[in-house]
Amino acid sequence: MSRIRHIAIATQDPEGTARFYKEGLGLREVGVVNSELAEGYYLTDGHVNIAILRFKTDAAATTEGAPRYTGVHHLGFEVDDMEAARKQIEDAGAVFQKMAGARTPGPGGTGNVEVKFRGPDGVTVDLSEHGWAGTAPD
Repeated sequence: MSRIRHIAIATQDPEGTARFYKEGLGLREVGVVNSELAEGYYLTDGHVNIAILRFKTDAAATTEGAPRYTGVHHLGFEVDDMEAARKQIEDAGAVFQKMAGARTPGPGGTGNVEVKFRGPDGVTVDLSEHGWAGTAPD
């Protein structure tokens, strides 16, 4: 079975984006990238590596058939304490996103209940105390 171990986020502001994920979600910086193709940072939660990259060429930035300089649609992070995690991510600049039809997490909540925030570059960050279908608890 394959395991997700790496996600790349393209941005025009690698410093600011990396700072958001470090301050807002507690990720650790484990590397700096400065190659012919991109500059940025490698961050980790101890299980998954997230590359925060500003691509230097159209060829390096090409995805889905055309150059695209920002984006991943969303990332999900399992948290131990939603209240503390929400404060931390909002203090780092995230904006809560009320989603029509979304369930609000509460005592006894189960399933894929998540709280959504808008982070840098328009990337949505989901927080969940219960994880997602197919994820194993730590």
